[in-house]
Amino acid sequence: RVVVLRSPKQNDSYALAMQEAGFDVKFIPTLHFDFVSQRELSDAVSNPSHYSGLILTSQTAVEACSRALSDGVLKWWSSMPVFVVGTATAEAAHSWLAVTPEGGGAHGNSKLLAQAIIEYFMGTDRAQLKPLLFPCSDLHMETLPSILQEAGLPLSCVVSYRTIPHPDLQRCLREEEEAILPHGKVWLVFFSPSGVQFVSQLARPLLEAGGTKLAAIGSTTAEAITKIGLRVSAVAMAPTPQSLVSAMAASDHL
Repeated sequence: RVVVLRSPKQNDSYALAMQEAGFDVKFIPTLHFDFVSQRELSDAVSNPSHYSGLILTSQTAVEACSRALSDGVLKWWSSMPVFVVGTATAEAAHSWLAVTPEGGGAHGNSKLLAQAIIEYFMGTDRAQLKPLLFPCSDLHMETLPSILQEAGLPLSCVVSYRTIPHPDLQRCLREEEEAILPHGKVWLVFFSPSGVQFVSQLARPLLEAGGTKLAAIGSTTAEAITKIGLRVSAVAMAPTPQSLVSAMAASDHL
């Protein structure tokens, strides 16, 4: 059994991939987003001449930009670089904002994206460089900002959404505990450090149960799990269903 700690999507590629691999899959909505600072973000994305580029590290950041625009399209950014984490964010940016990200979303985590941004601006006079616009969560990790700032690249962070537990999370986790803890085995799949934080606060016994194995999408989420003293059994190094299924299958055959 696999419990995916994320809201399901229509024709969800993760569900399809895991079902094809023989897993029984259940989704638990884990995060809820409150969009904030919409006027500030609207002013920012409406004035690309004030920036050197745009950074989007999640589909929620893409949605925040779309909500902040009257027509939802970043039509003034066509000649500006847009940097994203992962193919899902790249697809959302292309679909919702009509922009084509640099690298097509090939950079699967914040560290890789930061290095790609540094390489993009290699040789540019840092003193003349305008800031990079970074719409983000109130719980965003400091990894990307720290790397860019150490490289001398200016950044303008706009907290555009608050990340909170989904209203149904506690109830769903309690039901899962009752069903699994007595005798079952389960994979729990985490997609973000925020998800790790909220689930560990609400269902620590489930995470620590002998039959529970933890999987993470990306090294950043895996690090969040190890930081709370738990073992990660599988890490999808690329944010794709195929990478996740391969990592889980490899762990199950150990």
